[in-house]
Amino acid sequence: MTPIGRSVGAEESERAARFTSLFASALRTRGWREAQPLIEQHWHEFALVEPDVLLDAIKMLPSEAFIENPTWLIGVDRLRHAVAGEAPRLINPAAPARAVQSRGVGLKAHLIAATGRIVSSRTEGRLPEAVAGAAEAHHALRSAESDELAPLKSTLPHLTIQWSRAMEVGDHPAAIELYEDTFETALLFDQPDVARRAAASLAWMYAEQGHTHEAGNWLDRGKRIDLPAEAHDMPLYLAAALLAVDALDCDEARAQLAMAQQCAADDYWAALLWVRSLLCCTPHEIAHVEHDLADEVLRHPDVVANGGAHLRHLDLARWALNRPGAQSVSGPRSSGEPSAARDMIDSEMAYRQGSFDEALRRCAPLLTESTAPRFRAAGLLLTAASRFRLDRTQSGIEAFRQAHALAEHENLLLVFSVIDSTDLRELASLSGRELRPVVVDVLHPHRTAGQPIPSLSRRERQVLRLLGTELSNAEIAERLFITTNTLKSTLRKVYRKLDVHDRRRASDAAQLMGIDRSDQ
Repeated sequence: MTPIGRSVGAEESERAARFTSLFASALRTRGWREAQPLIEQHWHEFALVEPDVLLDAIKMLPSEAFIENPTWLIGVDRLRHAVAGEAPRLINPAAPARAVQSRGVGLKAHLIAATGRIVSSRTEGRLPEAVAGAAEAHHALRSAESDELAPLKSTLPHLTIQWSRAMEVGDHPAAIELYEDTFETALLFDQPDVARRAAASLAWMYAEQGHTHEAGNWLDRGKRIDLPAEAHDMPLYLAAALLAVDALDCDEARAQLAMAQQCAADDYWAALLWVRSLLCCTPHEIAHVEHDLADEVLRHPDVVANGGAHLRHLDLARWALNRPGAQSVSGPRSSGEPSAARDMIDSEMAYRQGSFDEALRRCAPLLTESTAPRFRAAGLLLTAASRFRLDRTQSGIEAFRQAHALAEHENLLLVFSVIDSTDLRELASLSGRELRPVVVDVLHPHRTAGQPIPSLSRRERQVLRLLGTELSNAEIAERLFITTNTLKSTLRKVYRKLDVHDRRRASDAAQLMGIDRSDQ
């Protein structure tokens, strides 16, 4: 039906046919992202005269277009009224969402407009604004009367998935609960694509925290939704890859990572860098990830200012690339509010440098029951090893037993890499806990006859062992009853034989070679 009593002439119908053909062709050959601007460009041309032309075009868009740009839902609503001859306010969905809200057309339009602002804030890097908007929208939804909720049924999952994403990226604790609600609502209203996205994001969030059983459950739920592989399945594959990394199944992890890299990274670009960094085995791989990390930081300058999940994942990626045995990777460490990830990184750095009291201080916040298993297990291991090095053996053993139980329960085998092989083996032996063969073989392998060990004198081995402590060079010389010049000469020989250039790398090499306290 033509609105406002106007008739459609032959010229207008011909123009509409040309638009429909052009839009369908663009959608087919270039995809919906390239095609949707055509609707916006022709909005005023058809909205009042032939709204059904625009309505048909919008209906041709895939569901992910509505997920990414919820303001299309406003357009559909208005055009349906126009086709029915009700002469509504025909708002262009491309118009700023703030202007839409100001015209006040009920809860549905208000939430759609708010969601548009949330998406804009999130994609433009204004995370605090996005999180605040999502919290306000969620509050408005929960405060609504039942008669206001009825028109929202089919629209709601498209909105709440965006609120959930804003809260996830902004590190808001309500993200998981909102994703779970979105999953259930999407299934209820037969929107499997939204449900799959919610399940994928939940799988990733639980995997990142180290709740591996929950992550596996959400992976299964997501995979049971029978849909073709989507460009937005990134978190699904990243979760599977991280679970495999934690289980030290590198082949499976690489297979899942390859699938993830075929998807659009979107809000998971930093998470992807972290998982890639965990799988780096060669200098070439490390250099490749380092290059990509630097590029992404330049592309997202807002991350350092706004923090959130992206900044945490960048911290974790740099940490993984700088672990013992990896090449040194440049890049500023983040500053800002304390976090479990940063406490773990700082405590391991202190431990590796021999500052065991500082490591214990940094670990303390990680030891609470509310800390995510990934970071709590690491904190317990670092606490155990640091206490052990300070001759607080019994309390170190107790912390190790707790760490071992948690890591085994969640299958977080990778976490055993946060302490060196000597401490790990001795603590396992003293605590009566057995390490799985894969932990020993993959994370802390003994050198074999096929692995060349540099020929070191007894004095060089003594010096090399003491490099892993917090002793200064002068204190090492005093401990060994030699002059500082003799120590410097010995260090030059050790560095040359190990092909390293600093004390930290030499200490890391000592750990890989299995040089322990018996070498003193």
